[in-house]
Amino acid sequence: MSRRVVEGDRVYSGRLIAAALVLPVILLAALVGLDYWVLEPLLPSSQGHLVLLAIGAVGVLAFSSVILKRLAALHEAEVAQSRRLRALNEAGLALSAELETETLLHKIADLARVVGDARYAALGTFDEDGVVTRFYTSGISEEDHAKIGHLPVGKGILGLLPHAGRPIRLRDLQEHTASVGFPPNHPPMKSFLGVPIRWRGESVGNLYLTEKQGGPEFTTEDEEALLTLAAQAGIAIENARLYAQTRQMSVLEERHRIGMDLHDGAIQSLYGLGLQLEDASARIDTAPDEAKVVLGRVGDRLNAAIADLRNYVLGLRPIRGSDQSLAVSLPTLGSHIATNALLDVDVTVDPAAEASLDRATREAVFYVAADALGNVARHARARHAGISLRRDDEAVLLEIVDDGVGYDTSTAVAGLGLRNMRERAFSAGALLDVISTPGGGTRLRMRIPVHTSVSA
Repeated sequence: MSRRVVEGDRVYSGRLIAAALVLPVILLAALVGLDYWVLEPLLPSSQGHLVLLAIGAVGVLAFSSVILKRLAALHEAEVAQSRRLRALNEAGLALSAELETETLLHKIADLARVVGDARYAALGTFDEDGVVTRFYTSGISEEDHAKIGHLPVGKGILGLLPHAGRPIRLRDLQEHTASVGFPPNHPPMKSFLGVPIRWRGESVGNLYLTEKQGGPEFTTEDEEALLTLAAQAGIAIENARLYAQTRQMSVLEERHRIGMDLHDGAIQSLYGLGLQLEDASARIDTAPDEAKVVLGRVGDRLNAAIADLRNYVLGLRPIRGSDQSLAVSLPTLGSHIATNALLDVDVTVDPAAEASLDRATREAVFYVAADALGNVARHARARHAGISLRRDDEAVLLEIVDDGVGYDTSTAVAGLGLRNMRERAFSAGALLDVISTPGGGTRLRMRIPVHTSVSA
């Protein structure tokens, strides 16, 4: 509980100890004085002793009654404080486990009613104009909700709290000057406690309690407990907001990944099919038999591309090449590009370099090489291209070179293929450099730092 409550308990405990020590001494002194100066001169010895005994017994009983009542009050306060602490502890655990915003706000309202020992509780959020945007109640049935009608709009005491920025505690809220009364069929409410929910100095909502159970009004201890709950609620609401943002980001990242995979897989396949169809179209008059062979291959690959797209629709991720060693997949890739784009493609793979890469990094190498060769086939107008994968000190180097037309890297705008390659390299912890000059071809280098050999 708060420091003020603890200090108050210490004061009461100190007063009780002082009373238990001092009052008996005062009582004994008073009895001795009464016997010596009053009873002994007026009454015989035996009667005086009886009167003194009766007076002493009454004094002891009165003293004991006061002490016992105070002990009972302290015990009740201690039980109430223990109940609040237990409720706040359970609230903290419950709020930390809840990440769905709507469910969380309902739960905060329910926990506030328990922590403050109130009959009704509510949580409200406001827009910049002070109008209620969301309002969650606890303790009011669905039938009563239907009878009340529309939710509050932020007038009266409810609208006062967001501007006050501090707790408001009232014995009778209808006596406050800002009170505007209740709509028809609204449950009667008298005692009131409201606190703001803040996160990093900004208001994110307000908690309201009405109808204190077992007392005429809410106490300072109730206020302190509700402030503690409001602090926990602020953190929980922010966590729920961040969780919602994370889920949204995950959806966006998944969309981006699908776009990359489509570009790396199905789109490149369709581009290759386009090149083969152009080749078949050019041969249809001069070499019809060869054109038929090409068209047959196009049909087979078109069916494979359709299967890939079907897998994407079903949420599956086709992996081309990553399920094979680079010593197999890179030459196969080079052969396909050479056939489709009428290029000479040389491929060199150092087994020691491949042995230094794990599966995810091998996949990144394959897709970067596929994107790079795709760019060569589409834009470079090259006759020769080369792929090499080798080990260099504590790094693996992937290089793709061509003797095409090149371009000015200082003025060129990066296309989707180059952006994909950079993101693939970044995800693998690698560096990607592109060197090109107009008329001088292009060299792409991907440097992957490695420190130990990894097998997968």
